[in-house]
Amino acid sequence: MNSSNAARIRACLTELYPRRREFAARFYERFFEQAPQVRRLFVHDTDKQQLMLYAAIAMSMRALESARMLDEELVEFGSRHARVGVKEEHFPIFGSVFLETLIEFLPHHDHPDLARSWWGAFTDISTAIIAGLRAEAAVMSAERKLFAAEAEDSPVVILGRRMENRFRGNRLH
Repeated sequence: MNSSNAARIRACLTELYPRRREFAARFYERFFEQAPQVRRLFVHDTDKQQLMLYAAIAMSMRALESARMLDEELVEFGSRHARVGVKEEHFPIFGSVFLETLIEFLPHHDHPDLARSWWGAFTDISTAIIAGLRAEAAVMSAERKLFAAEAEDSPVVILGRRMENRFRGNRLH
């Protein structure tokens, strides 16, 4: 991340900090309006979720600013989110709602510059998270196929088929 983008993001985070709960509440209100299907994915209480949002953003931005490699952590973050049902198509909605909420809370900032800085950072972060989503989705799909194949060959299923065939045509009532 270049230094001007990092400085702009740092300034935004500093300015948002005193209003971080209000910001997060407004963000989630807007996000659930735009993507009502995601509401069921949020299992934490509202206060905890609001703090988690700001903490995740601040941690990611500090890492990007210092050029620390976050890919492995973000991929794992994506894997965890895949297991609770987050989908790749949620990311553009999340990003655009986040940016709209930033603009609402930071009305005196240069919005085109703000959008370029944040969207660039969001793209870097979400790319690694989406890689984790995809990897976990592939694992979950393989596990479902394996489970289905094992279930087809299970002794209970085989016995059930035998019983069905044996009693086919013989009504019990």
